[in-house]
Amino acid sequence: MTEQAEKREKLAIFLEQWQDEIAAAWAEKIIAGLAPENRMISHSKANSSTQQGVVNLIRFLNTDSMESIEGFFNELASFAPETAYCRSIVTEDMLLIKEVVLPFIWRSYAVDPPMAYDLIVALDGVVRSAINQFNHQYSPSEETRPGIEQKKPEITTSAGESLQRVTSALLQRLIGLDETLEIVCTEARKLTGATGSAVLLWEDEGLLRVRSSSGRPLPALERLQASESFDGRVIKQGKPLLLNEPGGEIQAYHRNPNLKTLLATPLRANNETIGALDVVNKEGGFTEDDIQIMSLFADQAAIAIENARLHEQSEQLAVLKERQRLARDLHDSVTQTLYSIKLFADASRMALSAGQTQTVAENLEELRSLAREAMLDMRMLIFELHPPKLEKEGLVSALQARLEAVEARSGLKIAFYVEGERQLPLFLEEELYRIVQEALNNVVKHAGAKEVTIHLWYEGDRFIMEVEDDGLGFELASAEQSGGLGLQSIEERTQQINGKLTIKSILGKSTTLRVEVEI
Repeated sequence: MTEQAEKREKLAIFLEQWQDEIAAAWAEKIIAGLAPENRMISHSKANSSTQQGVVNLIRFLNTDSMESIEGFFNELASFAPETAYCRSIVTEDMLLIKEVVLPFIWRSYAVDPPMAYDLIVALDGVVRSAINQFNHQYSPSEETRPGIEQKKPEITTSAGESLQRVTSALLQRLIGLDETLEIVCTEARKLTGATGSAVLLWEDEGLLRVRSSSGRPLPALERLQASESFDGRVIKQGKPLLLNEPGGEIQAYHRNPNLKTLLATPLRANNETIGALDVVNKEGGFTEDDIQIMSLFADQAAIAIENARLHEQSEQLAVLKERQRLARDLHDSVTQTLYSIKLFADASRMALSAGQTQTVAENLEELRSLAREAMLDMRMLIFELHPPKLEKEGLVSALQARLEAVEARSGLKIAFYVEGERQLPLFLEEELYRIVQEALNNVVKHAGAKEVTIHLWYEGDRFIMEVEDDGLGFELASAEQSGGLGLQSIEERTQQINGKLTIKSILGKSTTLRVEVEI
């Protein structure tokens, strides 16, 4: 079983363990998010539907059956068709399951962050798959699904488009908090016709920090006392604040004197208020419709912000795990090699004292070989500690840097060919780079090769990558069974990008690794 499959299995078991509690919390959040006139649905009906929704998620994790995701959609749409669900609302309800499950994970594995991280990664993946499948099947150009209808055009069309943009940002695997906040501010302005927008988040000691802003006028200060700000008032009261004539309050609340109108909305996630989103200076003033739209938008934005924070935490855990792996590699390879060097040096000294010149010569040759091996290991480990910036350099430049820093210095003859180069999505380039890195490590350390060839093809909507060496080759079946040569990592990374992996190895002659992926 692959590492990815193990994570999905663990998440399925976890969801089964907390199924009743998760379903109840999910139902509560969905009902709370409905407009007052649409809250005719009973809690028992909502809980029954979310129970079945959780069951379908568990089934999807265990079977990877898209029929289970279809059942997921049906359960979301079954919340009384008369509530006129639009696509953005269904997407929001799908995201709520993540918001509901996260506290259960953190509480259950507070003392085991790696396990929590594995479950969160699997949860993020299954929700992403569900939303992508939903958006693919029920795109705006298609006929509306029964029970998933459009709301009032004058309100929902703009809101739905902005919510979709935030959702798309949320689903980008590597998006950071700063980029998420920038998108939130920009979409808030477009949504309301305001000239400026800002997101303020809680910090310690009752402070609010302006984490992002867009347009004009900007907040006068970067940090504000919650008790001395409009947004702090919104957070305390837990409801939107509309001021079309702020008057003398502007100076009292440390806002830009050019402020004419303001609408601030609390940002809530995981049953907590994490900050506030405000928009300012709309010509003609803000309206009740703006309050309704911003309230819906702020709920979605808060989910996006929390998801971005989660990604940052996940990246920190990933960095820690990578450092631990490098430390193990350093101990297992370089440290042991240096210890062997010491033993051979001592043996050479003793042989020299005994006049055994032939033994000394043999030991010195072995010392030379061990020192060369240690240097290669150190180069690889140092390069991994300071990998190239793919978002700045791109895949081709990153691979060239790696080949010059490691493989060329090891004495390998290198051939590197690129056809039809163009930029790929960052997450795709990172996975492809790691696959090549693992393959090259095998060539340097195990293959005994003299030449290595890397060939990249960018062909329409398809990308192909090959790594070929003239080394010793290996028994593919035995290597796959033992999990050696990093093949499991290569297979898992290929699966994550929905690619096709082909490995051909001929004993005593060559090995070719080929990855194909749709782009």
